[in-house]
Amino acid sequence: MSGGNKDGKADRQFIASLERGLRIMSAFQPDDRALSNQDLSERTGLPRPTVSRFTHTLRSLNYLAYHPDTGRYSLTPRVMEMGRAAFVAGEIRDIACPAMETLAELGPFSVALGVPSGLHIRYLELRRRPEAIVLNLDAGALVPMLQTAIGRAYLASLNLDERRDLFAQLERDDPDLFAAQEADVAAEIAAYDKQGFACSFGGWWPELSAVATVIRVVDDGDPLLLSISGLASALTADRLKGEYASALLNSAQVIESRMRRAYHR
Repeated sequence: MSGGNKDGKADRQFIASLERGLRIMSAFQPDDRALSNQDLSERTGLPRPTVSRFTHTLRSLNYLAYHPDTGRYSLTPRVMEMGRAAFVAGEIRDIACPAMETLAELGPFSVALGVPSGLHIRYLELRRRPEAIVLNLDAGALVPMLQTAIGRAYLASLNLDERRDLFAQLERDDPDLFAAQEADVAAEIAAYDKQGFACSFGGWWPELSAVATVIRVVDDGDPLLLSISGLASALTADRLKGEYASALLNSAQVIESRMRRAYHR
């Protein structure tokens, strides 16, 4: 992330220190009980002395708790309350979950609602039938961007400058992975412009197929992302694109229209 606006120009209103502080808080993943300054430095790309100053400040504000026996930090309930407040205020659960549950009944797949989080996508909600469990993931899980349908849908939603900037970050993070996925990602971005969804067939796990689309609740800010995924043996490419993609798009349209009405009440 840089101090630029969406037109790629320098943004004098952009507060870089706030961005770095939020980057540190976003570095915590669902399975992390606590992280050291070194862990946070490696995940954020920030120098360790810089991380140390931010963790000290976040601890003083009660967003991080310090564990002297391990020298590590953990997120506090204050952070969870912020997330819960945003989640409820946006009416995401009340609006999205019924549509996701209806969609999940149509086939042997999981339905996920996500948001971009750094170089990953974070799941907000998951709905699935018991037989549709392929990966042991739950709400809060982070999934990669390049290899997944939900990540590719997000990349397709960006304007050219935003996508170029994010591509540069993804390439710096893992050059080999970026080189291996670049052609498939480009093809899915081009396909998204025509059909409104992106796919991944074995891009992340060999046996996993998925399709995803974008839910644009507000014109500014990050979108929500909706995907269905399941075993490739059940979700063939023809079935996924021909049968289930339309159901996904219909569900996304229902969620989007209802949430836009809620925002404008």
